[in-house]
Amino acid sequence: MCAPDRGAYAERQAQLLGALLRGDDFPPGFVAADADAAGVALRRKRGRSVAHAWPALALCLGDAFETRFDEFDRGAGTSASGEPLRDGLAFALSLAEEDEPLGDDVRVEMLLARASLRRRGIWLRAACLREPYPRLLLVARLPRAVTRQRSFAIGRARW
Repeated sequence: MCAPDRGAYAERQAQLLGALLRGDDFPPGFVAADADAAGVALRRKRGRSVAHAWPALALCLGDAFETRFDEFDRGAGTSASGEPLRDGLAFALSLAEEDEPLGDDVRVEMLLARASLRRRGIWLRAACLREPYPRLLLVARLPRAVTRQRSFAIGRARW
């Protein structure tokens, strides 16, 4: 009986994973068209999960969401967590770094996601929102996974 070469097997698995997630070259023996279709389907599935977890972000980007997320996902590749909330936060942060105009709803989703992903300790963040009227949003994450949020009007409300 022949012992399998674990190193070669691991290398081939990593190459297949890279091809599926980032669109790299497939290992020998794979039909590229079929394997590429599987990779596209996996990335679309992840995109739908992120859009479901981040509705304001999906609405903000509109029809461009799927394409933009696919570009981001190919770049993130295996470093992506596979958790829609965490992956969506990484995607939103990458858009903010590109100076993509993100609305207040997306900024609120980012604050709430950061609070939800915080595991221990006390966490407090604030954001100044502009739409539909100026307000201050405070989000606090307390021990035992309790998250509280409050919104306060700034200045005089316009009626």
